[in-house]
Amino acid sequence: MSQVASPQISFPRIIDARVDVELSADGDPRAFIWNRFEHTVIGQPQAVFSRTSWWENDGVPTRIDTELWRLDASRGGEEQHRYDLRHDVDGSWVLALDWG
Repeated sequence: MSQVASPQISFPRIIDARVDVELSADGDPRAFIWNRFEHTVIGQPQAVFSRTSWWENDGVPTRIDTELWRLDASRGGEEQHRYDLRHDVDGSWVLALDWG
C-alpha cells in the first residue's frame, strides 16, 4: 500500500517589529531594514487592505482599513522569504509576519 504525502502546511511566524522602509517613486516598498540587515524586495509587492473591527474598541473609527503589503524579499544573496509589512496610521512600518 502506497502512502500519499500530505501537503506541507506553512504557518507564518509573527514578528511584530518596527522597521525602516525604503519606498519606490510609486510609493511601494522596495527594501526594509530588519535586525540591522537590508532586505530587498523581489518582484512586485501586493497591497492588501483589511477592515478593522473599530466597533470593538471605543466605537469611534480613526482608521477603518489596515494597510498591509505582502512581498517577497531577500537579505543579500540568501533565500527569499515572503513577508507582510503593516503601514500604521502614524506613518510607521511594522514587519508583521514572516511566511518563510
